Amino acid sequence: MLMNSQGGRAWLCFLLAAAATSLAPEARADETIGLASVVRNDVNGVLVSGIVKVDTGASVVRNEIMKTAEDSSAKLVFTDSTNLAIGPNSTVKLDHFVSSGPSSYGKVTIDVAKGVFRFTTGHSDKRAYEINTGVASIGVRGTIFEGEAAPRKTRLHVVEGVVDVRTKNGRFCELHAGQSAIVTDIACTPISGFDPGFSPELTEFQEFSQLQPGEQGIFAAENPAMYLVPAAVVAGGVATGVTVGTQQSHPNNSTQELLLWQASHPPQPASP
Repeated sequence: MLMNSQGGRAWLCFLLAAAATSLAPEARADETIGLASVVRNDVNGVLVSGIVKVDTGASVVRNEIMKTAEDSSAKLVFTDSTNLAIGPNSTVKLDHFVSSGPSSYGKVTIDVAKGVFRFTTGHSDKRAYEINTGVASIGVRGTIFEGEAAPRKTRLHVVEGVVDVRTKNGRFCELHAGQSAIVTDIACTPISGFDPGFSPELTEFQEFSQLQPGEQGIFAAENPAMYLVPAAVVAGGVATGVTVGTQQSHPNNSTQELLLWQASHPPQPASP
């Protein structure tokens, strides 16, 4: 039936408006938000569909949980050229990415569950980023800073710029270039210094536009299927088996992924 009446045209406009609304600036769960520009040894991405081996040039997506093993590390470069280095035995969730343009974000949340990290801002508004640890939220003001997240404390060192730290109990502190601190849920205590020991390869700033993705998109290995581990065999965050099968897509079910994240990171007891 042709929609040549005013009512038909109005209905068509409504459908188009609804479609436009569905394409909100929030990145889809399976949408690429960056690349792994450096990968050393054993680095995996935890998805609802399973665990994927991450190699140099592999894409990373919103809500992906990046995990590094012992003697392993990675550097992620997001589409706005923000650089995030992750050290050994670390777990980081790329939680919340809201686009504000082709190469910028209006809001980004990164959750560091444990391990060492280095954050360098790119071309988005510096205030768009928030980094959460177990004890505090860290706001960014044109910054390079490094940290180590543990269950009851976070060590921070500001290399350049300023960071705003708010603890879980509402305490606030401001750290400037050259300053270091130990942050708990109730205090922010200055310390003499903190160096996570990142190599120059991980600290060198990289522009996203200069990077090349892996030949197979989210998988840079020759046979990506051999690296898939179904989510059903993940217990306590540790894979108990490997299945060789067909390539799986990135997740689009945030509820399942939240359950997976919670299963691999049980709540920590409150500080005494």
